[in-house]
Amino acid sequence: MTPTAKEGRFLGEKLSSHANSLNFLRLVLASTVLLSHSAGLAGDNNWVGFANGTSAAQIALYGFFALSGYLIAQSASRSGPLVFLWKRMLRIFPGLIGCLLMTAFVFGIIYWFHGHHPCGLSCYFHSKDSPVKYVIKNALLANPFWVQHTISGTPVSYVPAWNASLWTLFYEFSCYLIVMFFGIIGFLRRRVLTLLSTLAVWLTVTVITVTPAFSIHFNFFVYISIEDILRFSVIFLTGSTLYLYRDRIPDSGWLALGSTALYIVGISFPLWTTGTVPTLEFTPIDIAAPFIAYPLLWLGVHLPLKSVGQKNDYSYGIYIYGWPVTQLLIMWDLHRHGVVTFEVAAILATIPFAVLSWWLIERPAMSLKSLPMKIRGNAPST
Repeated sequence: MTPTAKEGRFLGEKLSSHANSLNFLRLVLASTVLLSHSAGLAGDNNWVGFANGTSAAQIALYGFFALSGYLIAQSASRSGPLVFLWKRMLRIFPGLIGCLLMTAFVFGIIYWFHGHHPCGLSCYFHSKDSPVKYVIKNALLANPFWVQHTISGTPVSYVPAWNASLWTLFYEFSCYLIVMFFGIIGFLRRRVLTLLSTLAVWLTVTVITVTPAFSIHFNFFVYISIEDILRFSVIFLTGSTLYLYRDRIPDSGWLALGSTALYIVGISFPLWTTGTVPTLEFTPIDIAAPFIAYPLLWLGVHLPLKSVGQKNDYSYGIYIYGWPVTQLLIMWDLHRHGVVTFEVAAILATIPFAVLSWWLIERPAMSLKSLPMKIRGNAPST
């Protein structure tokens, strides 16, 4: 008899309920980004470039996009485009705005007075890079076309930016729109078309990476937005494709191990391409990135941590607050006590803000996800 999903032979069956460890993995990935960033800001290069210049933050970020691709395809398949878009906006924008306000009107002011500026708050609020402008410009997902990194000349540190983590939100939301578009044109119902699209993007990235004539143009210094949308969409669409083929993808530890091995080889392979800085140029990690999706989903099934983050998801708060909290700790010279101590301090100091963000902003905002259906007079879908 041909095995079916009901027999538990396929990954999708075991991920179909909320009884999985995906939220735990998201929490780990967000914390890894925080640790990598805090170590880098503290001057420790071990977290910053341990595999051909690939940072732990970049690896964790790719993993985050892979899991998001799976979950977002699930959401898009169950909702119409407007409801889907409304839910995605509620998940991203309220928490972001709250973080921007906290940074501009609390963290920034603390930093300002720590610097003993003689003209007080008047100069802080009326500078060219004022706190109000910081909130307004970055409210549109800190996109590469309209962004502000500093507030009244602060922070003064190794990386003079209040929140260098926010830039990925623009590409995360762009991937949401891609999946929504796929739903509108029927690609989510005809999954082979999504598979072919994913392969086409992956092939494009591969050709650019190994072809000098292309790679010198598609990088941070020339076409930053095109480079990043390609690198993030390929891993995001890989996660989405795995969702669409969830009834065909086997639950196999050997497949997870083999995919992990391919990924490790990809990020460790000598830089035989023209790119040498993974965060700024296409390098072998971008070719290998899709291979991390299946192992993470497999772990989501088999890790015995299904209750962690099931009801309360603090991963987004940790991600968006990690960098500005770290900048405050650097202002107080806590990084001089050693990188391990500093990382522990960064985690412990960030957690309260992540918790408050969830309970005061993110969770209340998500309670409005059924509002469009209520306005139309329909019962919310399950």
